Amino acid sequence: MSNENELIYPTVDLFVYDLADGIGQNDDKISQNRQQFWQKIYGDKISESQLETLKQAETETAEYIELLGDKKFAAFESPLDGYAYPVKIGDTYAAQFDLSGKIEPDEDKKFAPKEIDCLEWLKQQVISRVNPPATIGQSWLVWGQLTADDQDVLETAKNCYSKLNIFPNSKWDRDLKSTKKFLNADFYELWLPPGDRGNIGQNYHVLICLFPYNNGKPIREINPTVAKLYVHLLRLFAFRNKVIWAYTQSRQLKADLKDAARTIQQIVTQLPNQVNAPKVDLQELQQSLVDSLTIFSVYANYISRLEEQENTIKTNLKNYKRRLETIGKEMGSDAEAFKFMASFSDFAKEKYVWQVAADNRSLTAGLRLLENAIQTIEGIIEIERAKGDRALNVTIGVVGVGIGISGVYASTYASQIESPASPQKSMDVNAVFGLSIGWGIVAGAIVFALIKIGKNWR
Repeated sequence: MSNENELIYPTVDLFVYDLADGIGQNDDKISQNRQQFWQKIYGDKISESQLETLKQAETETAEYIELLGDKKFAAFESPLDGYAYPVKIGDTYAAQFDLSGKIEPDEDKKFAPKEIDCLEWLKQQVISRVNPPATIGQSWLVWGQLTADDQDVLETAKNCYSKLNIFPNSKWDRDLKSTKKFLNADFYELWLPPGDRGNIGQNYHVLICLFPYNNGKPIREINPTVAKLYVHLLRLFAFRNKVIWAYTQSRQLKADLKDAARTIQQIVTQLPNQVNAPKVDLQELQQSLVDSLTIFSVYANYISRLEEQENTIKTNLKNYKRRLETIGKEMGSDAEAFKFMASFSDFAKEKYVWQVAADNRSLTAGLRLLENAIQTIEGIIEIERAKGDRALNVTIGVVGVGIGISGVYASTYASQIESPASPQKSMDVNAVFGLSIGWGIVAGAIVFALIKIGKNWR
């Protein structure tokens, strides 16, 4: 009689992804990323010399780098039957944590049926190692072999989902996204995406894979197939998690842009009052210009980063689709065999790609609005400065005329200054000076009056 609460060799795998070197990150931040990733593999025991050695592994030019070289795996401490497999995929750290329980010296006991209840313990053992949490995201794989030919696969899968206890408020019908038979095994994909106001830690994803009992076919014959599948899933889940991560990043950028847009609207709303004021406050306008230019710089940076997330989503979504085809070709008989997981790419295309592209278009309008405001403020400031320059030029001209007339008068009467030789025809020095200043003032006043009359006439 079958038992839907048992599996042969139940195994839990966690695929974890961290950003290695993001755009614009400096060497200190990249070093911090590296240290946090390797803490997941070695814990707090890792030394600076180890980190430096591991850093050298990243210098390879390959797109997929096995960071432990020929060693490949870091085994869990005894008596746990598990390991960590760290790699670097492009600019992303990835690690697979695999655990099947405790080491059993007796092979018969190792592959004996076990209660599905053990999945909760296996999960907790793996989670305890993933510290700090993944920065990009994570996906789970649960697999095992049925214990009898008549065992109900669907009920067994539901029990695995329940005992694993990953999803909040677990609901099988809500979380099940696709199911398919592949490699003669039954696959169930379950996913609960983060909301638009959520974070990457609220992304819950698990793939359950149950191999048939097949009249007691030894699990040893299944292991090579699973090992080959691991390599594909490590890449596939990397693309998937990066799509979701980029979308959650875009939600925060959208919120920041909306806050900045409100400030932009305030500047634009206040601008008519500043322009139409009886007396334009040049200092106030200059401060508005400084504020506008500062916001423009921040806003333009956010828009650029939003475009970057849109491109990240599109690129990784394309890679995800290609990897589905590759898995089908290399693991099955045709490229369509593994495309049951394409439901994610369909969802992401309809929601993520469309939403981020729409946000990009609408929020870029705020940038143009701010550009117009900046140009307007700059134009008004130039006009006010030009007015001040003209007033200064008029003053200088009037003073110049006055000084010129004064100089002419002083030159004309210089010969009449009192001298001992002809005292009867001479003038006092003070009188000449006073008359020259007086005529200069009169001339300046006349010129100033003529300029004003001409200006009013125009």
